[in-house]
Amino acid sequence: MTLPANPDPLPIVSPAPAADRFERACGDCTACCLLLAVVELNKPMRFACDHQRQGGCRIYPDRPPTCREFDCGWRRGEVPTEDDWRPDRRGVMHVGWTEQPGGQRRDYLFELWPGALADPAVVAWLQHHTRTSEITLSYRDGSWQTLVPDGTDAIPG
Repeated sequence: MTLPANPDPLPIVSPAPAADRFERACGDCTACCLLLAVVELNKPMRFACDHQRQGGCRIYPDRPPTCREFDCGWRRGEVPTEDDWRPDRRGVMHVGWTEQPGGQRRDYLFELWPGALADPAVVAWLQHHTRTSEITLSYRDGSWQTLVPDGTDAIPG
């Protein structure tokens, strides 16, 4: 199997803080197992991983670097950390990092199922976030939209 080309190649793996510095634990969430492209496993983005099972990952202790280093925004507290905002419950996954060198912030919000980006709680968070920051949305249908602080792009909903 050959991995399909990404429309916008994203460095979605960034240096992650030590596990004990994350705000939240994954629990039985496996949203990243669906979302991530995992080169070491020849797994394309948005396809279920062969090692994914209910309640977690079958190879978690031996997972590849792409999985081990993934930096989930919910775990880091970059989106609301209430349990109903866990990616597998809200239907969106935040990925953010600061580019080095240069220090430019990059934020992406991935829709895990159709319509999740139109959820009123997500729309409210986007309205707050885009007051000061740009964010790129990746819809489940494969389309992309960038929201900018000047309000020139409409927030979904």
